This record gives sequence, C-alpha cells and structure tokens, in this order.
Amino acid sequence: MAFPTTVYLSYGMEKVESSEQKQKLGTRAELPDGRVFYYAKNSSSAITPGGKIVDGIAAVAAHDMDVAATEAHSVGDTTISLEVPTTDLTKNQYADGYLLINDGPGQGEVYRIKSHPAHDASSDNTVIFTIDEPDGIRTALTTSSLFGISYNPYKDVKIIDGDGTMTTGPLGVNPIPVTASYYFWLQTAGIASVLSGAAVAVVGDAIGVSQASGESGAFDLWDASSEEDTRPIGHAMNIPSVDTDNQIVMLAIRN
Repeated sequence: MAFPTTVYLSYGMEKVESSEQKQKLGTRAELPDGRVFYYAKNSSSAITPGGKIVDGIAAVAAHDMDVAATEAHSVGDTTISLEVPTTDLTKNQYADGYLLINDGPGQGEVYRIKSHPAHDASSDNTVIFTIDEPDGIRTALTTSSLFGISYNPYKDVKIIDGDGTMTTGPLGVNPIPVTASYYFWLQTAGIASVLSGAAVAVVGDAIGVSQASGESGAFDLWDASSEEDTRPIGHAMNIPSVDTDNQIVMLAIRN
C-alpha cells in the first residue's frame, strides 16, 4: 500500500523551474525552515513577477458530474471504464487528477487517476481510467455509479482573477517568475513574499485575494463583511504593505 511522502528541499531548490515534469503534480515539499510547497505546472501564460496568487484550471462542464460507468467493477479493480461522450481527450489529460463518485454505488469515494489513453469521442464513448491505488476500488461499482472527473488542482495554474471568475480558489504563490508551461514549486505556507493591492494591511491583519479591478494575483485586507465568498490566506507581518509592492506575509493556504 502506498502512502504520501514529502520531498525535503535545500534552500534555493524551491526557485528551480523546468520544462520537463520531475514530480507528480501535487507532490508536497518542505524547506528546513518549514515553508511548504506543492509541485505545479504553469499554464500557457507566464506568471511574473514572483509573489502572485494563483488558482488552477477550470473543470470541463461535460465531465464535472454524472459521468456513468460503462460496466460493473469489483472490489480491488484498478481500472474504471467511463462513458465520456462528445468530448475528446488527449492521452493522460487527467493524469494525477481525480475520479469522484457523486451518485450511486461508491458515492462519496475519490480515486486518484494514474493514466488513461487518448479518447476519440466520435469513435467510442468509453474511456478506461487506471487509478493510482494498488489496492484498487473500495466499493463494488455498477452502471448506476456516476462520476465527476477532476483535473489535479496544480495543473495549468494561472494568476487568480479575484474580480472575475475564480476556478479553484487560491492555491498558492509563485516564489519566482514562472515560464509558460513550465513546472515549479508553488508555495502554500510559511514566510512568503506576496503582491499587495491598494487595500493595504498592517501587521497582524488577515489578508485575502483582492477582488478589486486590475489587481489580479494581489492580496488585500480581508474583511468578512465584504469578502464572504473568499477566505483568509494568511496574515501580514513586520511592516505595513504598500500598493503594488510585495509584502512579507505568513502564508496559510495549505500546510
């Protein structure tokens, strides 16, 4: 049985990006001082400068729920066959993502996706997903089992648009400028440098994603009365923030 692990980085390793994938998406890493990072892939747009808040890729509407199993599956099976009509898939488009059973037998269970083949919806609606769990499925599935297919949240991340439509909510902060489509370590907890918006914070203030126009990727002072659709992502430290400057914060998105 496989168990999650943490990659321990030396100082400076968190600032390395690459064109080739070195870890599974969502791999956790930690520096000696406790700063936490998760392995991510950038979208096709560069993220610059460092210290921007990012979110992930939007779900595909045809895949987000009620995707039916095409056959029954027994406990211990490591493949799941789903009917994915109308939408083509590239090979491993959902690798490192998740199958979530939203209704029917197995409801509430989540399985991580290891791989799947390319899919031509005009040829055959069935896609066979291999799950990344050696023990296989926990509950026997039937054709009444309905699934949502979810990308890994750290796939194709982008600068968050607090004034528009957020796709996953805040995932972390890029510690360096990131090249388009490159892989990098996304910071989620600990001492971080984050871009400040106009609604500046003083020491100790909770901060959240700025929802002001023109401040994508920045934080502002979090106020429960006006930002009930967001949550705090940390608090300001040391000195008051300055509009358009980066501020030292204690980041608290994911430990």
